[in-house]
Amino acid sequence: MDEKDQYRTVALILLLTVIIIILLSPPDVLLQRGIMVDTTPSYTSTERSWVKTVMELGESEAIERLPLEIGEWRGYRVEVEENVIETLKPEMMMERAYYTPESPNPVWLLIIRAENRSAFHDPKICYRGSGWSVVNETRVPLTLNGSKWVSKDRGEDGGDAVIMVNRLLIEKNDRERLIMYFYLKELIFASSPEMITIVRGETMVENGIGASERRVKNFMGEILPHLFIPQRDRGDPVALLLYRDYGLIGLLIEFLIILLPLTYLGRLLKRTM
Repeated sequence: MDEKDQYRTVALILLLTVIIIILLSPPDVLLQRGIMVDTTPSYTSTERSWVKTVMELGESEAIERLPLEIGEWRGYRVEVEENVIETLKPEMMMERAYYTPESPNPVWLLIIRAENRSAFHDPKICYRGSGWSVVNETRVPLTLNGSKWVSKDRGEDGGDAVIMVNRLLIEKNDRERLIMYFYLKELIFASSPEMITIVRGETMVENGIGASERRVKNFMGEILPHLFIPQRDRGDPVALLLYRDYGLIGLLIEFLIILLPLTYLGRLLKRTM
Protein backbone atom coordinates (compact mmCIF):
# COMPACT_ATOMS: atom_id res chain seq x y z
CA MET A 1 0.00 0.00 0.00
CA ASP A 2 1.48 3.33 -1.08
CA GLU A 3 1.44 6.46 1.04
CA LYS A 4 -1.69 7.93 -0.64
CA ASP A 5 -3.63 4.72 -0.05
CA GLN A 6 -2.57 4.75 3.59
CA TYR A 7 -3.97 8.28 4.01
CA ARG A 8 -7.18 7.25 2.24
CA THR A 9 -7.52 4.19 4.51
CA VAL A 10 -7.11 6.25 7.67
CA ALA A 11 -9.55 8.87 6.36
CA LEU A 12 -12.18 6.24 5.54
CA ILE A 13 -11.84 4.60 8.96
CA LEU A 14 -12.30 8.00 10.62
CA LEU A 15 -15.28 8.74 8.37
CA LEU A 16 -16.94 5.43 9.25
CA THR A 17 -16.32 6.10 12.93
CA VAL A 18 -17.96 9.54 12.69
CA ILE A 19 -20.93 8.11 10.76
CA ILE A 20 -21.50 5.40 13.37
CA ILE A 21 -21.23 7.92 16.23
CA ILE A 22 -23.79 10.18 14.54
CA LEU A 23 -26.22 7.34 13.86
CA LEU A 24 -26.01 6.08 17.44
CA SER A 25 -26.24 9.51 19.11
CA PRO A 26 -29.40 11.47 19.97
CA PRO A 27 -29.74 14.79 18.11
CA ASP A 28 -29.58 16.73 21.40
CA VAL A 29 -26.09 15.37 22.05
CA LEU A 30 -24.91 16.30 18.55
CA LEU A 31 -26.37 19.80 18.49
CA GLN A 32 -25.25 21.07 21.87
CA ARG A 33 -22.39 20.83 24.27
CA GLY A 34 -22.63 18.31 27.03
CA ILE A 35 -23.31 19.94 30.40
CA MET A 36 -22.67 17.86 33.49
CA VAL A 37 -23.38 18.52 37.16
CA ASP A 38 -20.61 16.94 39.20
CA THR A 39 -19.07 17.07 42.65
CA THR A 40 -15.50 17.37 41.31
CA PRO A 41 -13.99 19.96 38.94
CA SER A 42 -11.63 17.61 37.11
CA TYR A 43 -12.36 13.91 36.66
CA THR A 44 -15.89 12.59 36.09
CA SER A 45 -17.37 11.07 39.24
CA THR A 46 -20.09 8.44 39.56
CA GLU A 47 -22.33 11.15 41.06
CA ARG A 48 -22.61 13.15 37.84
CA SER A 49 -25.91 14.22 36.28
CA TRP A 50 -26.49 15.44 32.72
CA VAL A 51 -28.38 18.71 32.42
CA LYS A 52 -29.39 21.27 29.82
CA THR A 53 -28.75 24.89 30.68
CA VAL A 54 -31.63 27.34 30.47
CA MET A 55 -29.29 30.22 29.66
CA GLU A 56 -25.80 30.82 28.27
CA LEU A 57 -23.46 30.38 31.22
CA GLY A 58 -20.78 32.62 29.74
CA GLU A 59 -23.03 35.67 29.44
CA SER A 60 -23.10 37.85 32.56
CA GLU A 61 -26.31 39.53 31.39
CA ALA A 62 -28.02 36.15 31.08
CA ILE A 63 -26.92 35.05 34.56
CA GLU A 64 -28.09 38.38 35.97
CA ARG A 65 -31.59 37.50 34.75
CA LEU A 66 -31.85 34.89 37.48
CA PRO A 67 -34.85 36.11 39.50
CA LEU A 68 -34.36 38.14 42.64
CA GLU A 69 -37.75 36.97 43.90
CA ILE A 70 -38.49 33.25 44.08
CA GLY A 71 -41.49 32.23 46.14
CA GLU A 72 -40.84 33.49 49.64
CA TRP A 73 -37.19 34.27 48.87
CA ARG A 74 -36.04 37.84 48.24
CA GLY A 75 -32.57 38.65 46.96
CA TYR A 76 -30.15 41.49 46.38
CA ARG A 77 -26.92 41.80 44.42
CA VAL A 78 -23.54 41.78 46.16
CA GLU A 79 -20.56 43.62 44.70
CA VAL A 80 -17.61 41.28 44.20
CA GLU A 81 -14.34 42.69 45.53
CA GLU A 82 -11.82 43.67 42.86
CA ASN A 83 -8.97 41.70 44.44
CA VAL A 84 -11.07 38.52 44.22
CA ILE A 85 -11.68 39.09 40.50
CA GLU A 86 -7.97 39.76 39.94
CA THR A 87 -7.03 36.54 41.73
CA LEU A 88 -9.54 34.22 40.09
CA LYS A 89 -9.69 35.91 36.66
CA PRO A 90 -13.17 34.50 35.95
CA GLU A 91 -15.04 34.78 32.68
CA MET A 92 -18.17 35.44 34.72
CA MET A 93 -18.77 35.94 38.43
CA MET A 94 -21.98 36.73 40.27
CA GLU A 95 -22.79 36.94 43.98
CA ARG A 96 -26.17 37.50 45.62
CA ALA A 97 -27.83 37.14 49.01
CA TYR A 98 -31.35 35.74 49.48
CA TYR A 99 -33.48 35.83 52.61
CA THR A 100 -37.05 35.13 53.73
CA PRO A 101 -39.41 37.22 55.88
CA GLU A 102 -39.09 34.61 58.63
CA SER A 103 -35.28 34.80 58.72
CA PRO A 104 -33.03 37.74 57.81
CA ASN A 105 -30.04 35.36 57.88
CA PRO A 106 -29.27 35.15 54.15
CA VAL A 107 -28.26 32.30 51.93
CA TRP A 108 -25.38 33.54 49.81
CA LEU A 109 -25.33 32.45 46.16
CA LEU A 110 -22.03 32.51 44.27
CA ILE A 111 -21.60 31.52 40.61
CA ILE A 112 -18.17 31.58 38.96
CA ARG A 113 -17.34 30.46 35.42
CA ALA A 114 -13.77 30.18 34.18
CA GLU A 115 -11.35 28.19 32.09
CA ASN A 116 -8.61 28.99 34.58
CA ARG A 117 -8.36 25.92 36.85
CA SER A 118 -6.90 28.02 39.69
CA ALA A 119 -10.38 29.47 40.12
CA PHE A 120 -11.61 26.01 41.10
CA HIS A 121 -9.21 24.74 43.70
CA ASP A 122 -10.79 23.02 46.68
CA PRO A 123 -12.94 25.63 48.53
CA LYS A 124 -11.61 24.26 51.82
CA ILE A 125 -8.26 25.87 50.96
CA CYS A 126 -9.85 29.33 50.84
CA TYR A 127 -11.78 28.84 54.07
CA ARG A 128 -8.75 27.51 55.93
CA GLY A 129 -6.73 30.45 54.67
CA SER A 130 -9.35 32.73 56.22
CA GLY A 131 -9.09 31.01 59.58
CA TRP A 132 -12.01 28.56 59.29
CA SER A 133 -11.71 24.94 60.40
CA VAL A 134 -13.44 22.11 58.56
CA VAL A 135 -15.83 20.32 60.93
CA ASN A 136 -17.46 17.94 58.46
CA GLU A 137 -17.38 17.23 54.75
CA THR A 138 -19.73 14.94 52.82
CA ARG A 139 -21.94 14.70 49.74
CA VAL A 140 -25.72 14.94 49.97
CA PRO A 141 -28.68 14.70 47.57
CA LEU A 142 -30.39 17.94 46.59
CA THR A 143 -33.95 17.89 45.25
CA LEU A 144 -34.81 20.43 42.54
CA ASN A 145 -38.36 21.75 42.35
CA GLY A 146 -39.67 20.11 39.18
CA SER A 147 -42.69 22.43 38.94
CA LYS A 148 -40.31 25.15 37.73
CA TRP A 149 -39.75 23.58 34.33
CA VAL A 150 -41.95 22.13 31.60
CA SER A 151 -40.78 20.14 28.59
CA LYS A 152 -42.41 22.30 25.93
CA ASP A 153 -41.53 20.01 23.05
CA ARG A 154 -43.24 17.04 24.69
CA GLY A 155 -45.91 18.87 26.62
CA GLU A 156 -45.04 17.07 29.85
CA ASP A 157 -44.63 18.48 33.32
CA GLY A 158 -41.22 17.81 34.74
CA GLY A 159 -41.06 15.96 38.03
CA ASP A 160 -38.61 16.68 40.82
CA ALA A 161 -35.00 15.81 40.05
CA VAL A 162 -32.14 14.99 42.42
CA ILE A 163 -28.49 15.95 42.02
CA MET A 164 -25.55 15.25 44.31
CA VAL A 165 -23.73 18.21 45.86
CA ASN A 166 -20.83 18.74 48.23
CA ARG A 167 -21.77 19.69 51.80
CA LEU A 168 -19.17 21.46 53.94
CA LEU A 169 -19.51 22.52 57.58
CA ILE A 170 -16.86 24.92 58.87
CA GLU A 171 -16.26 26.68 62.20
CA LYS A 172 -14.51 29.86 63.38
CA ASN A 173 -14.72 31.60 66.74
CA ASP A 174 -17.60 29.34 67.85
CA ARG A 175 -19.63 30.23 64.75
CA GLU A 176 -20.47 27.69 62.07
CA ARG A 177 -21.10 28.11 58.37
CA LEU A 178 -22.78 25.59 56.07
CA ILE A 179 -21.79 25.43 52.39
CA MET A 180 -23.22 23.39 49.52
CA TYR A 181 -21.58 23.50 46.12
CA PHE A 182 -21.12 21.65 42.86
CA TYR A 183 -19.61 22.12 39.40
CA LEU A 184 -21.18 22.56 35.97
CA LYS A 185 -18.74 21.13 33.45
CA GLU A 186 -18.97 21.79 29.72
CA LEU A 187 -17.60 18.91 27.68
CA ILE A 188 -17.09 18.57 23.93
CA PHE A 189 -16.41 14.94 22.95
CA ALA A 190 -13.89 14.67 25.77
CA SER A 191 -13.66 13.74 29.42
CA SER A 192 -11.77 16.93 30.26
CA PRO A 193 -14.09 19.94 30.60
CA GLU A 194 -13.51 22.99 28.42
CA MET A 195 -15.18 25.42 30.83
CA ILE A 196 -16.24 24.98 34.45
CA THR A 197 -18.85 26.80 36.50
CA ILE A 198 -18.99 26.48 40.27
CA VAL A 199 -22.34 27.10 41.97
CA ARG A 200 -22.23 27.61 45.73
CA GLY A 201 -24.84 28.34 48.36
CA GLU A 202 -23.94 29.03 52.00
CA THR A 203 -25.35 30.38 55.22
CA MET A 204 -24.37 30.94 58.82
CA VAL A 205 -25.76 28.19 61.05
CA GLU A 206 -28.79 29.34 63.05
CA ASN A 207 -31.25 27.26 65.07
CA GLY A 208 -29.22 24.12 64.57
CA ILE A 209 -27.45 22.51 61.62
CA GLY A 210 -30.56 20.62 60.52
CA ALA A 211 -32.63 23.79 60.11
CA SER A 212 -29.80 25.56 58.29
CA GLU A 213 -29.33 22.64 55.91
CA ARG A 214 -33.04 22.62 55.10
CA ARG A 215 -32.91 26.36 54.35
CA VAL A 216 -29.97 26.02 51.93
CA LYS A 217 -31.53 22.99 50.24
CA ASN A 218 -34.89 24.75 49.95
CA PHE A 219 -33.33 27.83 48.38
CA MET A 220 -31.09 25.94 45.93
CA GLY A 221 -33.96 23.65 45.02
CA GLU A 222 -35.92 26.76 43.97
CA ILE A 223 -33.18 28.77 42.21
CA LEU A 224 -31.36 26.04 40.28
CA PRO A 225 -34.26 25.12 37.93
CA HIS A 226 -33.92 28.67 36.60
CA LEU A 227 -30.33 27.80 35.65
CA PHE A 228 -30.64 24.30 34.20
CA ILE A 229 -33.05 21.40 33.70
CA PRO A 230 -32.23 17.69 34.06
CA GLN A 231 -31.71 15.45 31.05
CA ARG A 232 -33.37 12.26 32.23
CA ASP A 233 -33.75 10.99 28.66
CA ARG A 234 -30.94 11.70 26.25
CA GLY A 235 -33.32 11.01 23.36
CA ASP A 236 -33.55 8.40 20.61
CA PRO A 237 -30.52 7.93 18.33
CA VAL A 238 -30.48 9.37 14.82
CA ALA A 239 -30.66 5.88 13.27
CA LEU A 240 -33.94 5.11 15.04
CA LEU A 241 -35.38 8.53 14.17
CA LEU A 242 -34.58 8.01 10.47
CA TYR A 243 -36.35 4.65 10.50
CA ARG A 244 -39.30 5.99 12.47
CA ASP A 245 -39.80 9.02 10.21
CA TYR A 246 -38.95 7.53 6.79
CA GLY A 247 -39.41 3.78 7.19
CA LEU A 248 -37.57 1.65 4.61
CA ILE A 249 -36.21 4.75 2.89
CA GLY A 250 -34.57 5.75 6.15
CA LEU A 251 -33.04 2.29 6.51
CA LEU A 252 -31.78 2.47 2.93
CA ILE A 253 -30.13 5.84 3.60
CA GLU A 254 -28.38 4.43 6.67
CA PHE A 255 -27.30 1.33 4.72
CA LEU A 256 -25.86 3.39 1.84
CA ILE A 257 -23.93 5.91 3.95
CA ILE A 258 -22.22 3.00 5.70
CA LEU A 259 -21.85 0.74 2.67
CA LEU A 260 -20.23 3.25 0.29
CA PRO A 261 -17.15 4.12 2.41
CA LEU A 262 -16.97 0.51 3.63
CA THR A 263 -16.85 -0.77 0.03
CA TYR A 264 -14.12 1.70 -0.93
CA LEU A 265 -12.17 0.75 2.19
CA GLY A 266 -12.45 -2.90 1.23
CA ARG A 267 -11.02 -2.16 -2.20
CA LEU A 268 -8.07 -0.33 -0.72
CA LEU A 269 -7.32 -3.17 1.68
CA LYS A 270 -7.66 -5.68 -1.14
CA ARG A 271 -4.81 -4.00 -3.00
CA THR A 272 -2.41 -4.92 -0.24
CA MET A 273 -3.29 -8.62 -0.40
